[in-house]
Amino acid sequence: MTWTLYRHFKGNQYLGLGTALDSELKTPFEVYRCLYENDLAKNWVRPLEMFEGRNEHGQARFESVARMRVVQPEDEATVLAFGYDAWGEGKPLSEFLASYEKSRNHLRGTRYLLELLDGTIVCNLNTLRFKRGLLGIASVSTAPAFRGRGYARLLLKAVMELQKFHEGEDLRFLLFSEVNPELYESCGFYVLGKEHQRFTPSIAMASGSSPLTKEEGEFLKAYF
Repeated sequence: MTWTLYRHFKGNQYLGLGTALDSELKTPFEVYRCLYENDLAKNWVRPLEMFEGRNEHGQARFESVARMRVVQPEDEATVLAFGYDAWGEGKPLSEFLASYEKSRNHLRGTRYLLELLDGTIVCNLNTLRFKRGLLGIASVSTAPAFRGRGYARLLLKAVMELQKFHEGEDLRFLLFSEVNPELYESCGFYVLGKEHQRFTPSIAMASGSSPLTKEEGEFLKAYF
C-alpha cells in the first residue's frame, strides 16, 4: 500500500489515510492525519472535492509532496545502500548488502521508504515490533544526494503517525541515534538515562516523556 504525504497551503504536513464514503449521502471524503501536534484531533475528514480543490486565493488546499510505502524486494538493494557510507566498515558494497541477509532485525522488521512524486526513492527506515504498544525504529538512512532536506524527519513522522493510527496514541517508540539527537527530539523523542546507554556512541532514545518500564528496558537491551 502507498500513502501520500501532503502540505496544507498554511504549511502543516499531513498523512493521507485513504478515502471513505459517507454512509448516507455516498459522497467521498478524504481521511488524513496530522504530522504535528494538534490539541483538537489527529485524524480528520474532509469532502474529497474540497480536499482536492483550491481556496479563495486559487491555491491548492493540499499539495502532494511525497509518497510513503513498504519496501519491496526489488527496492532493497537501493535503500540498503543508503547506509553504506556510515555502516559499511570498509567492506565492498556487495558484501555490505549481503550482510543484511543474516541480520535478525532486517529479517524481522518492516521497512518503509519515502519517494518523491516522480518515483525517486530518497530515504528509508526499519520498524521492529517488540510487543503490543512498543515499536523500535532502526536503520534510518537517506540517499547522499538528498541529505539535509528534512526527508528522514518527514518519513519518521509519517511512519510513527501511521502506527499510532492503527495501534493507539500511547504507542511508544525506541531508537538509537547515531546523529545529532535533536533530529529525533523534534519528533517527540528524549534521551534516556545513563543506565540505558549501553551502545555508545549510539544514543538510546524513547518517545513520550515517562521513564521506561523494566520490561521496556529489557527490550532495549536486546535491540541489537
